Amino acid sequence: MSPSASTSERVVELPATVAAAAIARRELAATPGISGDLGYRALLMASELIAVFVADVEPRPDRRLRLSMTVTPARVRIEVAGHAPEVSPDALLHSRETPSLGGMGLQIVERMADAWGAGDAEIWFELAR
Repeated sequence: MSPSASTSERVVELPATVAAAAIARRELAATPGISGDLGYRALLMASELIAVFVADVEPRPDRRLRLSMTVTPARVRIEVAGHAPEVSPDALLHSRETPSLGGMGLQIVERMADAWGAGDAEIWFELAR
C-alpha cells in the first residue's frame, strides 16, 4: 500500500458558533479510521478545541473555523483554526474555572491526547492508532 493510499485528509469549514461542535462531531464520526474508543476521544477533544474558539464570542456569520482531520496508519491528527481566541490556551489550561461551553476544556485534551499544541490561531492534538 502506498503512503498516499493509507493517509486520509479532510478539511471542513464550520461556523464560529456553538453549533460548530455538533457539526464537527458528525464530520469526525463520518471519517474512516475514526471510530470506537479512538473516535470517542477524538470527538470529545475536538469539541473542547472548538469551545476555545467560540466561548464568550458573539456569533458572527463572517467568522469561520477550519477543522482539519488527518488519519494515517499510525495516528489521527485533528486541528481547529480560526480567529485567535480571547484567552490564551495556556491560561485556559491552568484555569480552575469551568469554561461556559467547554467543560474542563484544554485540561481534557492535555490528559487524553498523545500530543497537542497551540499556535496563534490554531490548536491541534494527535492520538496514536
